[in-house]
Amino acid sequence: MIPFIEKFSQIFALIALSITGLIVALVLIQSNAKIAETTPSFGCGTVSEYSYQDTVKISGVTSVGKTLFDNNCQQCHSPGADVVVGPGLRGILDRRSIEWLITWVQNSQKVIASGDPYAVKLYNKYNKTMMQSFDLTADDIKAIFEFVQSYRPVT
Repeated sequence: MIPFIEKFSQIFALIALSITGLIVALVLIQSNAKIAETTPSFGCGTVSEYSYQDTVKISGVTSVGKTLFDNNCQQCHSPGADVVVGPGLRGILDRRSIEWLITWVQNSQKVIASGDPYAVKLYNKYNKTMMQSFDLTADDIKAIFEFVQSYRPVT
């Protein structure tokens, strides 16, 4: 009968250790999740030549702009000066008004067809590559350009 009690106490000790280990693991996972929520993430191991000027103080509009830029613009444009398919966007608000940019993003073909000198120059400079029209609101486009303006080269 004593061997049975010894085995039972060993099984009980193993169960108690397992439960303790699970509790510790859950606490660690929970604390790591809280740390991850407050730590900025920049994607799946991608390295960019640019970063936010201040990663702690990113406005909601800039965050929305980043998402919109990533989903609609980055295939053809960099937020810096680098040419991808189309021109880099650094300093674009020094060259064009936001109103012009909204019209351009929503329907660049219409702006070119209107004879706008800057639009025609861009079209010719980039091998007559037609920029697609985007069904974005004026606020969406403003958010994209706020995001572009927030980029600074990593030094």
